[in-house]
Amino acid sequence: MRALVVLDERWNSALTDLGFKVALSLSRECNVSIAAIRDFPAWRRAKKEGIPLLEIADPRKGLSLKPFLTFKRSLEKFKPNLVVTIRGDEMLFGALLKKSFGYRLFRIHGNARGVRNSLLNRFIHRKFVDGVIVSTKKFINSVISSVPKLTIHGIVDTNMFSFSESGKRAFRKRLKVGERKLIGVVGRLDPVKGHRLLLRAISKLRRDDFVLAVVGEEKNTKLSELKELSKKLNISDRVIFIGNRIERISDFMSACDLAVVPSVGSEVVVRAPLEFMACKTAVVSTNVGALPEVIRPPFGVAVEPDEKKLSSAINRFLDVDLEKLGELAREVAVEKYSFSSLSPVINSFILDRV
Repeated sequence: MRALVVLDERWNSALTDLGFKVALSLSRECNVSIAAIRDFPAWRRAKKEGIPLLEIADPRKGLSLKPFLTFKRSLEKFKPNLVVTIRGDEMLFGALLKKSFGYRLFRIHGNARGVRNSLLNRFIHRKFVDGVIVSTKKFINSVISSVPKLTIHGIVDTNMFSFSESGKRAFRKRLKVGERKLIGVVGRLDPVKGHRLLLRAISKLRRDDFVLAVVGEEKNTKLSELKELSKKLNISDRVIFIGNRIERISDFMSACDLAVVPSVGSEVVVRAPLEFMACKTAVVSTNVGALPEVIRPPFGVAVEPDEKKLSSAINRFLDVDLEKLGELAREVAVEKYSFSSLSPVINSFILDRV
């Protein structure tokens, strides 16, 4: 069995991560190649993992003819029995070439825009798509209602992301946390990630037994802007910003008593919360995207993206046994969202239809 997984995202998004893990899952039973844009994150990751690569042109750059032809050449070279795509451009190309090459076509839906309800999209899914993986049940609409489907909110490598006592001690010492509780947030500095909302929520906490550590690289929000906001809110003495990439992020996650995911949009593929959970950390999140389908009591809670409600949820969790909740979070991550638990499900869903 030969499987071609097309990862044509330009960045290391949660959708790219999900697609890559589907490729890794299929590689347990199939000969897998990844088609990607040269030198972009998916390309570099596949090269690092030793997965065979096929180069495709960026379908969002210039005319569609070159991307179509590079996709066609990938099919001619690899001759797959099945093709998995994560975006609409390559799904369209896959539909146009499906009869000529005789493969099964699958689509992973994990884009913040959801499943577009257009005439073309309905036609492609009805006539050419053999199955879809959706990252949230919110995506299920009339376009894919009759298509075989599997819901995968996200997949976490629970071997890579696991609790480290030594990592916890080292990071807490580095951040000079002492006996205070450490609240952690990990995500690029982008308005959609809700850092301003979180800082305003933190400013409403009438206690000083915690430290907030914000880990993330600048995207569409400058670090200096968040530092300035923390000063205006008089919480700069309780907030630590880490703008550079942390090599062993699992050590930081292990050090945190509580994780917060304050996003105001997107989060249709769950990644950072599952990584925190795998490191035995309870989670407070907003209820956007797929988050409320994953973050549930007792190990977590998802609330509306409102500063008062977020502050209240954080305050409640700071007063409970977070170590016990962290243990529960780890159990859920392993049983429901780990690569080892989901790989057989993914392979059965796809390969049984080939």
